[in-house]
Amino acid sequence: MIRPAFPLLAALGGLGLLAGCGGSSPADNAAAQLDSAAGQSGPAAANVLENAADQLRDSNVTDANAAVQGAMQAAGNAEAAQGAAGQAPAARAAPPTAGAKPHAAGDPVPPPKLPAGKAAAGGTAPTGEEG
Repeated sequence: MIRPAFPLLAALGGLGLLAGCGGSSPADNAAAQLDSAAGQSGPAAANVLENAADQLRDSNVTDANAAVQGAMQAAGNAEAAQGAAGQAPAARAAPPTAGAKPHAAGDPVPPPKLPAGKAAAGGTAPTGEEG
């Protein structure tokens, strides 16, 4: 999931460098930069960024930087949601294996509390001694 966010973060860094360039208004510059970022993004993020760019051009935004930051965050979230929803069940994180259970099947849930340094029958105490 980090991979789709990297181009977005790189584009955001580029937006900061380009913010002072050009004779257009800050909103027009930000919209152009969002369009540029959309071209480097996945489909879900590109849709969000293009819509945000259109909104910047069509409205009188007082803080273009905040609008860009919000658009980048929304694009990252959209891309992450798209990636998680599009994964095959085998590609998702596997549930814990049977060996990861802290107690055996049929034991009370939660397991009974033991004094410090004591282990349940068949377990190992933190000091390495049998309990």
